[in-house]
Amino acid sequence: MGYRSDDKYIIYPHYFDVQISRRNGRRISKKFAVEKPSIQDLFSAAKGLGFHPILDKEYAHPFRPWKKDGRLLVDKKDSKQKLIRQIAKSL
Repeated sequence: MGYRSDDKYIIYPHYFDVQISRRNGRRISKKFAVEKPSIQDLFSAAKGLGFHPILDKEYAHPFRPWKKDGRLLVDKKDSKQKLIRQIAKSL
């Protein structure tokens, strides 16, 4: 599903993976990172926070086309970094 919208953020699981360095794409501190986060875990956390996520399981990050971990599309309410931190804290 190709999706482009000005009212959604795209969130990938590797943003939360403790085994990935900041340089390689982790977006949060190790304190809140988890080991091998699944797209389903992120979906549950975002849904629990009331973000109304859309799950796209068969999608790969453009810089990791070989790894189809999926992605979430989340309504823009705050900054993307703040939204990522909120999801990370609820994982």
